[in-house]
Amino acid sequence: MFDKNWFADEITTRYGYVKRARGYFLYTEKQVRLTDMFQEAGRAILGWGGGKARLEFKNALERGVTGSFRTKYSHQLVKAINQFLPDYPNVRWYNSKDSLYRAISSYFQKEFVEPFVESPVLANFADLHAACWMRVNKISRWRPWLEDAWYSSFVNMPVALQESVSIPQTAVVVSPPFPWSVTSFIVAYSDENEERIVPSDFAPPPLLAALTRSFYDLYAELPVRSEKDWRLYDDILLRYFDRRGPYLIPKVPKEKYEEFFLHCLDQHLVISPTYVFPSIVPYGVDVGVFNLLKKNPFVWE
Repeated sequence: MFDKNWFADEITTRYGYVKRARGYFLYTEKQVRLTDMFQEAGRAILGWGGGKARLEFKNALERGVTGSFRTKYSHQLVKAINQFLPDYPNVRWYNSKDSLYRAISSYFQKEFVEPFVESPVLANFADLHAACWMRVNKISRWRPWLEDAWYSSFVNMPVALQESVSIPQTAVVVSPPFPWSVTSFIVAYSDENEERIVPSDFAPPPLLAALTRSFYDLYAELPVRSEKDWRLYDDILLRYFDRRGPYLIPKVPKEKYEEFFLHCLDQHLVISPTYVFPSIVPYGVDVGVFNLLKKNPFVWE
């Protein structure tokens, strides 16, 4: 389980408080610029500027629509997500993992402890059997550019993985591409029988407005980024990761991963602090951000 306090404390201990976040960089009190490859578990995959989402958030605040009344933003958020997932017409959002677990358990009519997992496309091939089993028995997190990873020629998908991914799912978890530290869980359901679907939790209208805009920003960015942009960093990153599109799956053994995370942090790189979340290629940054890691390689064998 991801411990945000541990993650934040390690950054603060070394470099002081984060004063500013722009693009894929975190700027700290000790005048150190950190390259962000965690990107808030993917919510900052478009960078910490957040595209036009922050402007939509501000505009909604200025209009004063901050109460518990209904606004158009709920409908607009569903419409935005259906651009990516047209086969999942019913969209709900939940404010906590507990709320999410209750909704998923109710929908599938069985109790879940951890109901959703990463797509098997992002699994370490050593853990492929477990990944395929979880894909069948749980639901996956939808991430952008996974289809690119699926069809990229450099990924030789085993037959078991191909069969697992081809199994249709009736629900997927969607992480909004909005860099907001308080987690919102969005679930898209293919089932049109709404009696099985737990209603959404209340969300402040300005947040719904920002989330909606973030999905439109992502939709516009999808054709812009491609394999040629992510492979620019393969020379250094493929020593430590398998790459599927922009996502990086560690080659470092699980028992060595915390040590690897701390080593990268000492080289001014913030990778995913937990083994089960992929790190993400920092789109468009200069390859020089990896010079320290080149000079000080991590050895685990």
